[in-house]
Amino acid sequence: MPFEYGFYELTLIFLFWGVVGWIIEAIDMRIEAGEFQNRGFLHMPLCPIYGVGMAAGSVVLNDVRNSYLILFVFGVIFCSVVEYIVGGILEKLFRSKWWDYSHMRYNIKGRVCLRNAVLFGFGAILVFHFVEPMVEKVILRIPTEVRMAVTVIFSIVFVIDLVASAKRAWAYRDIHEGDEPRLLFKAHR
Repeated sequence: MPFEYGFYELTLIFLFWGVVGWIIEAIDMRIEAGEFQNRGFLHMPLCPIYGVGMAAGSVVLNDVRNSYLILFVFGVIFCSVVEYIVGGILEKLFRSKWWDYSHMRYNIKGRVCLRNAVLFGFGAILVFHFVEPMVEKVILRIPTEVRMAVTVIFSIVFVIDLVASAKRAWAYRDIHEGDEPRLLFKAHR
């Protein structure tokens, strides 16, 4: 049975990969910065940028998952563009930076860098060719009623957390004067 990308299924993909992305960020910062950091915008352990990217990529790349070249190029371009745009939006809205790659070679405004773009490309091959098909099989095994219930509950919690997190970020912005965005987390070593 082919995977159907309905609202409930895409929400579960978003939820799964948002949590996985948060875990990856926590591990990366533990290694690179030497300490635990909640790298997400939200209070809950979820990075929406990963969830959105994976949900969009799952739909767009569904028919080309066997083409390593297309997956690589998609990972490099799509993920870098999303990271650049989200970084810019966060900087403009909250005068804060959730990441800064200005210390790395070949970066653009510290929002994206060549190293991460290449990692996104290889990550897209690994995830979309090998892992995401398994995730989708698991999602299909979940009864429809459960998918619906999880989606409703998660959506309510997500909206509440999003509002609370935005209020926290705006309060932080108002406390810290100046035009330059402030880095919220310890930089990479």
